[in-house]
Amino acid sequence: MAPEVKICGISTANDYIICRDAGARWTGMVYYPGSSRHLDLAGLAALADCADSIGSDAPERVLLSVDIVGEKLMPIIEAARPDMLQLHGKETCQDVADIKARTGLPVIKAIAVETAADLDQCAKWDNLADWLLFDAKVKAGSQPGGTGHQFDWTILANYRGQLPWMLAGGLDRHNVASAIKISAAKAVDVSSGVESYPGKKDAEQIHAFIRAAQLG
Repeated sequence: MAPEVKICGISTANDYIICRDAGARWTGMVYYPGSSRHLDLAGLAALADCADSIGSDAPERVLLSVDIVGEKLMPIIEAARPDMLQLHGKETCQDVADIKARTGLPVIKAIAVETAADLDQCAKWDNLADWLLFDAKVKAGSQPGGTGHQFDWTILANYRGQLPWMLAGGLDRHNVASAIKISAAKAVDVSSGVESYPGKKDAEQIHAFIRAAQLG
C-alpha cells in the first residue's frame, strides 16, 4: 500500500482543493500565532466551510495547536470543526486524556526526535493518542514544527511501536522517497517542503510531493 500523505499548514480554500485533487489523505490547519501558517478563527471556519461544500471525498482536516488545553481549546475546535487534533507542544498524558474526553476527537501526538532515546517516551501514549508524528527536535524558543529541519531517519528503521505514525521534518519532493525507504514510514507529513515561501503553498510542489511519496 502506498504511503499516505498529510499536507500541513494550508491557509486557503484553494490550498484545500489542491490537496484534494493531488490525493492527500489529510490537510493540516495551524492555530499557532508564532507561525507564518497561523489561521485565526475566521480562517479556520472558512476552511471548514470549504470542506463541507466538497463532500465525502474531501481530505480529513487536522487542527494543529501547541500547548492549548482545557476550555481554551474549545472555541478553536468549534471554529475549525476538525476531524482530528494534532498536539504539537509539551502536552501531558493527562492533557491528552482530558482533550479526548472533552472532544471525542482522534489525536495525533507530535514527538520531537534527535536521538533514538527520544523514542523511549512513545509507549506512554499507547492508550491515549491515535497516531504519533515524529518531527525533528528544534532549539528551545523556536517554532515547534514546519521549520524544514530533518533528523536521522535511520532511528525509525527498527521502531516497532503500537501506534501508527507519520514521518515529518524537512521532507520535500526530492527526498521523500528516500525518507520512506530508510524509515519504513507508512505516512508522511510536509509543510515547508511544498511552499514557494513560508506560509504559501505551491500547487506544483504539492502534486510532485504526493507523486513521489506514493510511487517511492
